[in-house]
Amino acid sequence: MDEIGKILPVLFKKQIRRAEPHLLEILVPLWPRIVGMAIAQHSRPAQFDLGVLTLHADCPTWGTQLRHMTDEIRAEVNRFLGQAIVKKLRIKTVTQPNLFSASRRADIATPPSLPADVAMVTDSIADPEIAATLASSYAKYFNRPRS
Repeated sequence: MDEIGKILPVLFKKQIRRAEPHLLEILVPLWPRIVGMAIAQHSRPAQFDLGVLTLHADCPTWGTQLRHMTDEIRAEVNRFLGQAIVKKLRIKTVTQPNLFSASRRADIATPPSLPADVAMVTDSIADPEIAATLASSYAKYFNRPRS
């Protein structure tokens, strides 16, 4: 995780400095690496607006637990990004079926293959899971439609 923490600020530096960065495209696929599997199994980044990151929790119990941990989670996200982008963390409980299902987690853990022209070079990253997740986040971020 320290390796990604050092790589991300360099890769996303210009985009993160934008007034409204699309942090969800970076955070969602990397969420288990940022906060750990236990928290990631029960929460997802859902919205980012004006420095406020909204997380969805899968039940009221986890919502309460995450509210008690907002300072720690916010600090970990900012440490991971290499700068204090998230000023406040908001927790909402969402009870949609399958929002946090095992199949959804498997989709996040196994990023799709990418065309060569949008993939980043990850040869220097020893962990193949981190390399694949980072490459997927990079491609999603830099190839999104610009409005």
